[in-house]
Amino acid sequence: MGKALMAMAVASSLLVTDAAIAQDASSGIWAARPRHRKIVEETVPASSLPGLAPGLRVQNSDGKAIGTVSQVLTANDGSIRKVIVMSPVGNLFKVSPTSLTVSNGVVITTEERTGS
Repeated sequence: MGKALMAMAVASSLLVTDAAIAQDASSGIWAARPRHRKIVEETVPASSLPGLAPGLRVQNSDGKAIGTVSQVLTANDGSIRKVIVMSPVGNLFKVSPTSLTVSNGVVITTEERTGS
């Protein structure tokens, strides 16, 4: 019985700690707020991936086809932010432009995921 009481005490102290973190100090309102994360996207100049365009076949570094380019998203300066690929089964996934090369109209990625 002593172990059960100790477990309840530990669990309740954890809950109080979590709730205290979520309390708004100015108004006293309890609310869960998402943490802001700064997302750093690696971009590449468009000139480093000449010919990259929707419709090109995408394969991994082993030569296995993993889909086709669906979209090429660019930043305000024209650099490539991300590439959206559609897998053979219709799933969309993003690929970092830093993992890509374009050769003979085929996009090759060094990323491991397949999006299937």
